[in-house]
Amino acid sequence: MALIEAFEAKQNCYFNYDFEELYQLTEDFPEELSVSLRGMLYRHEIQYPEVTYYIYFSDILMGEELEKMKADWMRYCPLA
Repeated sequence: MALIEAFEAKQNCYFNYDFEELYQLTEDFPEELSVSLRGMLYRHEIQYPEVTYYIYFSDILMGEELEKMKADWMRYCPLA
């Protein structure tokens, strides 16, 4: 079975994405995650051969912005 991990993405002042592991999510990975005071985080999926990463962000990303987040993720967590 493939490993699944969850992270929260935030944009820094340079509009790059920073990532922080969500330790409270270990088995259930909802499409939308309610976060107090900040509203909702939406799940985006990045798959590697052995691991699936769920990246939660405060907006539903598509197109170029989704590709930018994936590129920043590759810098944060490159393929071995």
